[in-house]
Amino acid sequence: MKLPQGGKSELTFVGSLFLLGLIVAWDTWRSELPMLNLTVSPKLFPYAIAAVLMVLSAILFVLVLRGDIATPEGAEPGEKIEKTDFKTFGIVLASLLSFLLLIERAGFIIAASITFFGVTVAFDNKKHGRAAVFGTLFITVIYFSFTRFLNVQLPAGIFKGF
Repeated sequence: MKLPQGGKSELTFVGSLFLLGLIVAWDTWRSELPMLNLTVSPKLFPYAIAAVLMVLSAILFVLVLRGDIATPEGAEPGEKIEKTDFKTFGIVLASLLSFLLLIERAGFIIAASITFFGVTVAFDNKKHGRAAVFGTLFITVIYFSFTRFLNVQLPAGIFKGF
């Protein structure tokens, strides 16, 4: 069976939604119930969300196999779909992964600044210095707003003690 243009990416998306539903169902099944006598189990809503997600994913899967695919925003039906820009995707993904790796070690300000800078580079910003300065200032304002005014402690990292 030959899929229409864009069909593989839609099937990948639908498969990831189905997998997410399976993960929610499995994680709900693993969780322990509280010792309280409740009318409605705390597992009801996660199971319902998992079931709805898997059923809708199955319906979308059948629709995509039948040739009913979405038209990208700004494109006309039948117009050639551009290929995925894996370079941009890779830079954004690397920026997000760097945030996960740096948040506890280097702190929120450094991790978020590097992530912000990486995303601006991925989206072809030519003024790297300005992006780095304004991004770091913005992230620093956010950090102090959360830690000082809202009393939400974000990881300080190497700035611990300042």
